[in-house]
Amino acid sequence: MSDYQFMAKLYGVRGSYPIAPEEGTKVGGNTTCLMVRTPEHVVIFDAGSGIIRLGKELIPEIIQHNQTSHQPFHITLLFTHTHTDHLLGLPFFTPIYMPNVHLHFIGPATLGMDFEDIIATTVIPQFFPVGINEFRCRKSFHNIDENMMVYFNPDNPVPLIGRIGETEPAFSPLTIYNMKYYFHPKDGSYVYRVESNDKKLVFATDVEEYHGADQRLVTFSKNADVLIHDAQYTAEQYRKFSGYGHSSVDLACEAARQAEVQKLLLFHHDPNNTDQMLYDIEKYARTLFPNTELATEHWEWKL
Repeated sequence: MSDYQFMAKLYGVRGSYPIAPEEGTKVGGNTTCLMVRTPEHVVIFDAGSGIIRLGKELIPEIIQHNQTSHQPFHITLLFTHTHTDHLLGLPFFTPIYMPNVHLHFIGPATLGMDFEDIIATTVIPQFFPVGINEFRCRKSFHNIDENMMVYFNPDNPVPLIGRIGETEPAFSPLTIYNMKYYFHPKDGSYVYRVESNDKKLVFATDVEEYHGADQRLVTFSKNADVLIHDAQYTAEQYRKFSGYGHSSVDLACEAARQAEVQKLLLFHHDPNNTDQMLYDIEKYARTLFPNTELATEHWEWKL
């Protein structure tokens, strides 16, 4: 029996590339991966290197499911965008190689290329020895675009696709809304808002805020319980990397303040920033938005 109705857990919090410093890292060295779930529905955002540990943790649950059901174990994979640091863990995600698993891939067609073709390209023989047609799981693909929503019926683990303003699920234990963020090179990224039992979590990685905050994102995140927001740079670093598609700590805090969120998690940490630098950033951020903490690979939220 599960001890939660809803859970969110971070498995990868770094940006750009994974790190394994000699002194270790308590914050975490893996690239982007977030899981949200109910006891019946598993949704994963992005497949950075953090998804590797997540896949291993799911194995006992998948095996137990297979012992009691002839139906596949369903996992929904949603992607913010398709840059390498958000995909590099996918070929090492163990459920891909389990035949009684059904993976639902939902992500953006980018620069005219279907999402399925993008995923397939990452594992062509020149790059990886196991091609997409050799994955043993069942697979389905869906291009996502702006104003789409993903939701679930309580008694069915298969994700349903609808449109914001057109589809009104009578009751969904887990509903995910999206907003396209146009200013991440080269073809933007997607921000997601997860709603479950009147609680809201917003996942806004790889966004570069305006000074004064992006009002679309502020509105999308209004009154969220948790805002996970890109904060790759200090203000000094941001002066060097403005336009790279990532926010400073100051910009993330301003967005959280205007959106009146309950908690801000600083996310997508620069791989060059040590744990001590990140703890100093957290301390500074709390002077701007008191209920701020670093996103770490130990963070979890259960309801």
